[in-house]
Amino acid sequence: MQDVKLRVTERALEKMREVLKEVGGEVGIRIFVTEGCCCGPQYGLALEDREYEGDRVVNVDGVKFFIDSFSAERIGEVELDYDVTPFGEGFLVRRLGAHEEHSHGHGGCSCGCGH
Repeated sequence: MQDVKLRVTERALEKMREVLKEVGGEVGIRIFVTEGCCCGPQYGLALEDREYEGDRVVNVDGVKFFIDSFSAERIGEVELDYDVTPFGEGFLVRRLGAHEEHSHGHGGCSCGCGH
């Protein structure tokens, strides 16, 4: 199984802690990958309250991240950030070492395939 390297910026950790506090309970963040179109994999984040068989669990400064085995094979090295722009705000997932930036909430594909 490929090694997962997860970096989380302080700004993202602060926002995640705010969200997790609002939700309450033993909740963490699930990071997942779906097969994308020609632009490569797409990354997503979701609230998660349990660990499933085969999950990798990574604790970053008190925030628990769950990564399923399919996603763990494809993630590699990523950085989670939180950005505020005039057009909106949200979490970004950046694949480090890749030529393109794939993000959740910002960015996109310019190939014209519609995905």
